[in-house]
Amino acid sequence: MNFGRSSSGQRTRVIPAALLATAVTFAWLGLSGDTGLAGETKDTQKQKHAQQAAKVSEEQATEIALKRMPGEVTSVVIERKRGRRVYVVEIQTPKGERDVLVDIQTGDVVGTE
Repeated sequence: MNFGRSSSGQRTRVIPAALLATAVTFAWLGLSGDTGLAGETKDTQKQKHAQQAAKVSEEQATEIALKRMPGEVTSVVIERKRGRRVYVVEIQTPKGERDVLVDIQTGDVVGTE
């Protein structure tokens, strides 16, 4: 029995079972290249780094955003918008969800979306 050739004599590629099993195991455990040693995603790591570099805290950004647009805060994340690193403060208002962009260095409201 020849595993490297098909019945017509053409060469076939065989993926070793161990390699396939390893790939399946990594996928099942979530150990792809997007996670760090502590199981954090790259996005989570970027968020932590940005928060450490921020001069304005998440709580301060939330207060600033609520002064601009009253409502209930549903999420706060750091993203790059309009050429700046900003807190994107998502606020549920009676007219729907809106985002207030607060600069992480100055606390200025950069805009709303």
